[in-house]
Amino acid sequence: MLFLSSCATHKDYSKSYLGSTEFIKKNQAAVDQMASQLAQAKVQKDYPVLVASVVSINQLNRTSTFGRLLSEQVSARFSQLQYQVVEPKLRGDLMIREDGEFLMTRELKEIAKSVSAQAVVVGTYVETSQDIFVNLKVVQPETNHVLAATSYAIPLAKDVAVMLKN
Repeated sequence: MLFLSSCATHKDYSKSYLGSTEFIKKNQAAVDQMASQLAQAKVQKDYPVLVASVVSINQLNRTSTFGRLLSEQVSARFSQLQYQVVEPKLRGDLMIREDGEFLMTRELKEIAKSVSAQAVVVGTYVETSQDIFVNLKVVQPETNHVLAATSYAIPLAKDVAVMLKN
């Protein structure tokens, strides 16, 4: 019994390294799925979209290198799909914290309105012993309605675990 309980807390790196290609493909597939949902909802590509930092579900005011990189890849993929993505780091009136861009509910409507954003991409992640579960949503800022959503898992490999600690 003692052996089994010690195994339960041990991080199982089922793969030594995830590999950049697999990491990017998983994130791109998630955006592709949401873009398909947005097309069905008739969301126009020529109106601005903001992408917030993906945050830890256990600490919604905290992100990591993993969350920031995930946000960057989501933003890049939406841009590749011809959506008008607003880069929040270039906005002078949006204070960027060292640990990422956070869009709290009270700020969300104001920031989205200032750039006429039709949608904001928000997300959370949670780390388990073998995976990181990611949830992404495209939210209409005026109504807080979810326009598109996806959930997926990224294997907890050594290189990914390092990103979660920073």
